[in-house]
Amino acid sequence: MSDVIWKLRDDHKKLARLMDLIAREVRIFDAGELPDYELVSNILDYTRNYPDLYHHPIEDLVLAKLRQRDPDAVASIGELDKEHEKLGALTRRFAAALHNVMQDAELPRDWFVEVAGDYLSFQRRHMQMEEVVFFPPALRALTDQDWQDIRDAITLPDDPLFGDGAGQEKYDRLHREILKWGKPTDVTAFARP
Repeated sequence: MSDVIWKLRDDHKKLARLMDLIAREVRIFDAGELPDYELVSNILDYTRNYPDLYHHPIEDLVLAKLRQRDPDAVASIGELDKEHEKLGALTRRFAAALHNVMQDAELPRDWFVEVAGDYLSFQRRHMQMEEVVFFPPALRALTDQDWQDIRDAITLPDDPLFGDGAGQEKYDRLHREILKWGKPTDVTAFARP
């Protein structure tokens, strides 16, 4: 398997774990209890500052190469760039709703749960689509030179949450929570509600 696809799949596993943490906190909120707003806020901050800036652009490079090698496969994938834009919009919408709740704004509980659900569902469906519909044809069609071209075109900083480096202090607590959470979510579980 290409190390590029391995990295993208590894990112998906980590993102799925974060989605599980958000879902847990949303269930707490929906039950009328006090969730860990800071934890959710840090997850959303991370998704805007790492996957959106580095993960999705790598997928776009893979898609461009796949478009050259197997246009028919690309037709079944759909408009990946539009999905990334929609995911970004849903992330910003959820982050804004969370910010309002954290500021004690009077918002209907059901509305907030719906906004969170929209974000979680789309994120999980999107990752599942990539795992099943996008990555396999890329692995079949792209050449060793294509993968090398992609590697040469990307710059990856150390992941501030999951990387080996020092990371950012604001993610330290989130990292500890992830370690407590246990085993990472299985790749095949992305589509769960």
